[in-house]
Amino acid sequence: MTLRPATIYADAWAAWRRDWTVLTAVAGMFVFLPQLALLLLVPDVPDIATVTGTDPTDPTMQAYVAAFQTWVASYGLLYLGVVVTALYGQFALVAVYLTPGSATVGGALGSALRLLPRLLLASAVWMLPLGLIGVILARVPFLILPLFALIMARTLLIGPAILAARPIGAVAAIGRSVVLTRGHMLVLASVILTIVLAQFLLSTPLVALDQWMAKNAPNPIARLIVDALAAGVAALSSTVMALVQVAVWRRLVRV
Repeated sequence: MTLRPATIYADAWAAWRRDWTVLTAVAGMFVFLPQLALLLLVPDVPDIATVTGTDPTDPTMQAYVAAFQTWVASYGLLYLGVVVTALYGQFALVAVYLTPGSATVGGALGSALRLLPRLLLASAVWMLPLGLIGVILARVPFLILPLFALIMARTLLIGPAILAARPIGAVAAIGRSVVLTRGHMLVLASVILTIVLAQFLLSTPLVALDQWMAKNAPNPIARLIVDALAAGVAALSSTVMALVQVAVWRRLVRV
């Protein structure tokens, strides 16, 4: 069948209008709150822009490596926990719609939690080539985002496949997503790129303001408001992406 961005957005909007109370509750618990905690409690990763050369003996390189190792030792597990929780939150939003035989939100959340290791494994498999591409294209960063969107277009339905086509393994779910999205890559990439760019444009000034306030104007109330807005943008983006996954899955498998 033919997919159009307008149709995907219309399906996602209809789901949001019908179920926004459930969606905001799930996204609020598993995306908004962890992201807010991350912004408030975890300092930024040391800036590699301070490094002036590539020589390992360069003092700026050594200082950066030392600072990065300290950051990982202090905050690495917390950061990883937030990333996994946010991934689970989006997965749970998809599970609300695609869990077979689940009539309750609690049942969908439990199903998503049981299948989360499978999603993590599948994500690790497809993100490996993405990381290699990022390293190769480090000197042409303007190409990274379009390539990311193209790869995401072919792997968009991994989560829905794990939930709705069970029993299915991580690698099989990747294959199912690739097969279903064949011929729709550019359309899906445009939808994904729109969501990613919207999140970037909305969150970048908020994150920049948060960083400035942390250094120059440490007003806890004002910073909490700014960070809450940034976390809200992340939660909204995750919700939209989940609804797009559901809409595309239902269109392509003709549910």
